[in-house]
Amino acid sequence: MPGERPVGGHEHLHGRPVSWVLVGVLIVAFITGGLAIVNHLWWLFWVCLGVTVLSVPAGKVIGIMNDTVINGDPARQKGQGGTVAEDTGSAADPGVDVGPRPAAAPGQRQPAVGT
Repeated sequence: MPGERPVGGHEHLHGRPVSWVLVGVLIVAFITGGLAIVNHLWWLFWVCLGVTVLSVPAGKVIGIMNDTVINGDPARQKGQGGTVAEDTGSAADPGVDVGPRPAAAPGQRQPAVGT
C-alpha cells in the first residue's frame, strides 16, 4: 500500500523470508502434533511439541518481532486523536459501581464517589 515502510531494519514489507519459514514450520508442527494425538502416535506428538516450544527462542534469535510495517504517519491514523483517558485502575466504565473503592494512602483524602 502507498505509505507503507518497513521498520525493523529490513526492506521486506510483509516480513523477511526467514520469519515466514519459521511460521510455516510452526504451523506444520502444530497440525502434525494434533494429528499425532488423534492417531495415538505419541512419539510424533512429543517431537512436534518440542518443535513448537523451541520456536519461541528461535523466533527471538531471528528477530521475528522486528518484522514490522508502518502504514503512513502513526499520528494521523484513525483513533490517535483526542485526550488520553484517566487511569481509574479498572477496566470497567467509570460510571459503573464495581464495589468499594480502595482506601486512600496515608495523608491523602478519599475522593468522593462519582468523581
